[in-house]
Amino acid sequence: MESSFPPADWGSIRNDLARRLREIRKELYGEHGGPLLAKDMGLPYRTWHAYEEGCAIPAQSILRFLEVTDAHPHWLITGEGSKYRSRDRGL
Repeated sequence: MESSFPPADWGSIRNDLARRLREIRKELYGEHGGPLLAKDMGLPYRTWHAYEEGCAIPAQSILRFLEVTDAHPHWLITGEGSKYRSRDRGL
């Protein structure tokens, strides 16, 4: 069966996701707030840092990130629409 979708560029997808993770972390926790966010997520800071560098992120960590930051899942995946689920948090 032939697919009508072009092959995914997973490297680019991971880098875009990492960039959006950093953007939200900087807005909510500041430039050097990685350790604070990692703590709130229950992760070692090195693990969080690897996610921001573009390593694959387990679904459990994505879901926890959405819960902790109130980030909008659609924005996190695509970069389109509202960045946060609650209007009060949006910047």
